[in-house]
Amino acid sequence: MKVLIVFLIVFFMPACASLIDSKEKPQLYQQKLVGAHSVLASCVVNKLQSDGRSFMRILQFRNLSYSDMDASEIYALDTRYLQNLYPTNSPSNPDAVLEYADPNPEILPSTHSGIRSGSVYAFALLLKKIDDTAVNATLRGDQYVGSIAWNILLSCAATAGTKP
Repeated sequence: MKVLIVFLIVFFMPACASLIDSKEKPQLYQQKLVGAHSVLASCVVNKLQSDGRSFMRILQFRNLSYSDMDASEIYALDTRYLQNLYPTNSPSNPDAVLEYADPNPEILPSTHSGIRSGSVYAFALLLKKIDDTAVNATLRGDQYVGSIAWNILLSCAATAGTKP
């Protein structure tokens, strides 16, 4: 009987451990800001794409806008893990011709929200409209790159005069 219990524990523990989603990133920041989600998202994406640091160069940014739920979402995708990436356009190649993502938002229905399940991302920033003058900003992701994106968001809010 004891052998059967040990056998079950040995084989079912790894099975249960695999049910945990290891790609889900922890929430780092959440704050209420005054402003339009689309304006803040465009400002953040433009500043992130213009950042010339080498560790930021390997990230590709997607600005998604969900008109039916009045929200914008920014993903920083790690290009080292993206499909269809060749040495001629790889950010890790200093001679590559980089293909930047379109800074304009991709307008999608809310049913397409959450690309986290299929891609490796450094951070995800969600800007959701609370009312006509306020948004709730939530950032999930890696601490180092996420804090850079959060500081950029706060600077965008401050320059637009939208910080509460």
